[in-house]
Amino acid sequence: MITIYLKQSYNLLKENRFVNGISVAGTALSVAAVMLIYLVYQVNFSAYAPESNRYRILFVNSLQACGSDGNPINNGGMSHKVVRECLYPLQTPEAVTAFTDRQLPVNIRGQQFYDKYTIKFTDDGFWKVFDFTFLSGVPFTHADWESGIRQAVISDKLARKLFGTVEATGQTLRMNYADYQICGVVKEVSQAAENAYGDVWVPYTVNSSLLKENVNYCEGTTGEFTSCILARSSSDFEPIRKEMLKLQAAFNASLTNTKLDYMYSPYTQWQAVLGTNGFDRGTVGEWFKTTGATVLFLLLLPALNIIGITLTQFRKRRSEIGVRKAFGARSFSLVEQVMTENLLISCIGGLIGLVLSYALLSLCRSFFFSGTIALTHDMLIQPFTFVAAFFFTLLLNLLSAAIPAWRASRMPITEALHDME
Repeated sequence: MITIYLKQSYNLLKENRFVNGISVAGTALSVAAVMLIYLVYQVNFSAYAPESNRYRILFVNSLQACGSDGNPINNGGMSHKVVRECLYPLQTPEAVTAFTDRQLPVNIRGQQFYDKYTIKFTDDGFWKVFDFTFLSGVPFTHADWESGIRQAVISDKLARKLFGTVEATGQTLRMNYADYQICGVVKEVSQAAENAYGDVWVPYTVNSSLLKENVNYCEGTTGEFTSCILARSSSDFEPIRKEMLKLQAAFNASLTNTKLDYMYSPYTQWQAVLGTNGFDRGTVGEWFKTTGATVLFLLLLPALNIIGITLTQFRKRRSEIGVRKAFGARSFSLVEQVMTENLLISCIGGLIGLVLSYALLSLCRSFFFSGTIALTHDMLIQPFTFVAAFFFTLLLNLLSAAIPAWRASRMPITEALHDME
């Protein structure tokens, strides 16, 4: 029966090309707008290399140092002292990493020019938390990090610019007037993967300023570091939080006039989707008030127009509905017919809308993202992308066809047959 309805819908589509074209265009624009929002969220929050483990990570990027009276003194990042005593001793996680970045000049000997690049100062745990693709060489080791040896991993983009090839392992680059030996070259990372992103990755122990503790301010607890904690599974999140609280309590007991508070850290990727960033907490309610309301508006606006078009088309078919009801057609079958016929238009519009959303995102990326973010295949094409597009198409179909279907099923036989006279 559904096949018959679809064939009938296809014939009606050819008969009323202008009207149905408006319906398809309305559906396409609606789905494109909604999918554009979805794709922006997908780029910012979905899991892809080198941040494939996003949904197993707890993020710690906030620290509040309070005085003995409980009043906050400083909100910011963590010092090396906090990382060393409160995070590295954690036993429950699979891996822990701490990092910060700076913009520093990079060149090679003999070059008179230099450009500034993003330098990620981190530890050897970084390579366990994030899954980089090494095109040449290997990451620096725990011994390199512990000893403060000037080893560097660079992106393939930088390797090509400096050396003309990705086979740059063993070469030397100059950074901030110091020589670093390249131990590995990795595939370029998009700025959308903000925790893993960099042009050069080096052990933070090479930078003495990151290791210094300003004991005269908040007893050396504040600094530049943020951290990512990789759990073995999401079920370990709560045990990790409890272990962090124990280490935090022991650390606070060692302080005289300062107390450490992580505020809303550690938080998960799902909490980040809702707006949590360590300093503020996002909730489902707040998300629905903003993004959810926008999505609903973008679906309802064209749905109201499509409802009017669908009702107009069904007024021309009142006699057909009357004959079907006279021969015993049930209300459910009439509802099924309307919904199925409208589904073809919705699917055509949904497919066009999905393609349009990709085109708009590519053309207007600077409007949706800060910096020069490279959009990769892994970011944009994921199984849930097509599931989401189909879901929004079905939802739009339901919103736009429900009222016409309900009215068609409740139409009195005599009223419908009157149109045959």
